[in-house]
Amino acid sequence: MAINSYIDEATADGRPVGGERPVGGGRPVGEGRSVSEGRPVGQERLVALRGATTVDADEADAVIERTRELLSALLERNAVEHDQLVSIIFTSTRDLRSAFPALAARELGLGDVPLLCAGELDVIGGNPKTIRVLIHCYSDLPRATLRHVYLHDAKHLRDDLPE
Repeated sequence: MAINSYIDEATADGRPVGGERPVGGGRPVGEGRSVSEGRPVGQERLVALRGATTVDADEADAVIERTRELLSALLERNAVEHDQLVSIIFTSTRDLRSAFPALAARELGLGDVPLLCAGELDVIGGNPKTIRVLIHCYSDLPRATLRHVYLHDAKHLRDDLPE
C-alpha cells in the first residue's frame, strides 16, 4: 500500500489520532491538494529552516544573546510554534568555545526539544565566530516561502535570500 493511499483518522483540531503525523500526508492526491506539491492545502509536513549569525568576541553572553536572536527570528518569521519543533542542530566555528549555543534554546523554553551542538568544519577562509542552526519542524508553508535568517556578519553567507 502506498503511503498516500489511505485517509487518516483525525482529532478535532485536524491532527492524526495519537499526535503522530503521517509521512507524506494522509489522503490520496485529488480534491483539496496543492497542484505544485501534491499534498492537501494547509497540511503540515516536515521542513528544515537554516540560519546563521556571528559574535564579535568569544564571550558566553554574546554567544547566548546572538543565538537567541537568531532562533527568535527564525521561529517568528516562519510562524513556527513550540509543538511544531522536531529538533534543532547548532554548529559553531572552532574559535567559539565559551558557551553551547543550545543554552539559548533552553532559555527560550525549548529545553524539551532535542538539541545538538557540533563543531563547524574548520575551512581555510571560512567565516569566523559563526553560529549556524538547522531547525527541523512541521509547517504548512510552501518551501518557496520559508524564511531562512542570516544575521550580522553572516548575512553574506546567503545574500541570495530576501531580508
